[in-house]
Amino acid sequence: MQSAVPIDAIHVQGWVRTRRDSKDFSFIELNDGSSLRNLQIIAKNALPNYAAVQRLATGASICASGALIASQGKGQKWELIADKIDIVGTADD
Repeated sequence: MQSAVPIDAIHVQGWVRTRRDSKDFSFIELNDGSSLRNLQIIAKNALPNYAAVQRLATGASICASGALIASQGKGQKWELIADKIDIVGTADD
């Protein structure tokens, strides 16, 4: 059984593949081009720039940092709980 305890604080950079919003958070699928697989980032509405995060479109570039934890959902082994997301560049819809 995998632990839900944070593995480490990490910093990732890449391009948004998809974003979907929930009531209090957003899921962002990030890809850096090194693999076909994406990393799921959970962006909570407590982030100071959460309104800007909700406007991210596919192709936008971001830097995210936070705790890497074992995923509770299906489809991925790990996910990043973001404590900071910097938007490097936006992309048109």
